[in-house]
Amino acid sequence: MELFLIISVVFVVLLNIPTTTKVTLLPDEKENSQITVFNESGTQVVDKPGDAVAVASQSARPTAPKAVDLEKITLQHASLFAIQPQKSETFLLYFENNGADLLSESKLLIDKIIATANDRSSPIINIIGHSDAAGSSEYNLALSLKRATAVANLLQSENIKDVEYRIDSYGENDPLVKSGKEIEPKNRRVEVEIW
Repeated sequence: MELFLIISVVFVVLLNIPTTTKVTLLPDEKENSQITVFNESGTQVVDKPGDAVAVASQSARPTAPKAVDLEKITLQHASLFAIQPQKSETFLLYFENNGADLLSESKLLIDKIIATANDRSSPIINIIGHSDAAGSSEYNLALSLKRATAVANLLQSENIKDVEYRIDSYGENDPLVKSGKEIEPKNRRVEVEIW
């Protein structure tokens, strides 16, 4: 009877242990990364890599951000970091005005794109076409798709192993440089993102 009572008391005590959730913003390559942690008691924004907030319960306000030991976190969670997917690599290819012909400096990147894709197992290649804002929106959307398709055809001709291609076009809707309706060479591009 005593053994059962002791086990019951230990079980009840274990059920009442508060669990704290800690949310850490890890460093990455993107600028302005942030995490918003909220519950019914409040909100806390973490916008500095290496800072963390803790939440003890749904009714407890998230704590103010505090710096954490990133090396310790990396060691504690090594198995999770080990299974992360490889980060994507992005290449920007630029085009002649009003067409789908690559600029000579962009042609030089093709071999690097192919090598990067071949270094990955079953790569996914996102190919996104863009245009500047000169011309009508309909024309620019069609032109950006023509650019993306030209790059996809070029890469497909290289027989990259086990690849999945995803082709999209944004026309003038996602400019690299804001320019109004002017000709802007940096907006005449295709983004090649390899996962």
